[in-house]
Amino acid sequence: MRLIFIRHGEPDYTTDTLTENGKKEAAALAKRTSRWDVDAFYASPLGRAQETAAPTLEALHRSATTCSWLQEFNFPIRDPLTGADHCPWDLMPQYFTADPMLYDREEWVHAALYRDNPEIAARWEEVKAGLDAILAKYGYTRTGLYYQFAEPDGSVLPAEAKDLQLHGTRNYVVRDADDEKTVVLFCHLGVTCVCLAYLLGISPVILWHGTCIPPTGVTIVNAEKRLHNAAFFRIQALGDCSHLLAAGVPISGYASFAPLFQK
Repeated sequence: MRLIFIRHGEPDYTTDTLTENGKKEAAALAKRTSRWDVDAFYASPLGRAQETAAPTLEALHRSATTCSWLQEFNFPIRDPLTGADHCPWDLMPQYFTADPMLYDREEWVHAALYRDNPEIAARWEEVKAGLDAILAKYGYTRTGLYYQFAEPDGSVLPAEAKDLQLHGTRNYVVRDADDEKTVVLFCHLGVTCVCLAYLLGISPVILWHGTCIPPTGVTIVNAEKRLHNAAFFRIQALGDCSHLLAAGVPISGYASFAPLFQK
């Protein structure tokens, strides 16, 4: 299966809505997503995510399940270097690179910076549980740092070594219907990084500071079932904005402290 995380359009954070440019982004996104065969839609309850999802859902005559755990991972902390109160990322490099705990997949949430706001650890657990609940519907059970796949109807389709070698690595052939199942989640930059960190077994701090997901950026993650159906998730695309380029809509800078490439 594949999970597709879509960040909301350019926001007006004061009203939790989209700017006029954000509405253009959402319309351009809908031209792309309306061609997709989607099994299920999920969305953050926040207005900017709901407004981004609306053109897509209208075009496909679908609805989305609203999940509270998909709302932005925005629990205030005080930046140790600047003294500013803000979301738990956008930290100065001199700080976050100097604390090994922030790079640890398990200990990051217990670092001194995040212990001051207990909501961070609580929401980390909610996000993990919410993501695992969706994956369980499709037959994926968390096993350590990977997932074990079994057909939801109980039938067995194990991948043996001969199956993996049959077509070679350059010509993969769909093995079962699950390979084309697509789940779309309309949410936010911060929580997308938290979800990806859990799937990949790394700290979200690395993703918060080392990746760029612009407004309406499309992040595609594929479940790869390998030997005996042990599955791991691989990022196919991160923050892709080809729909904006195709529509002649500039990629919004609400994603980076550096200019974004627009070609």
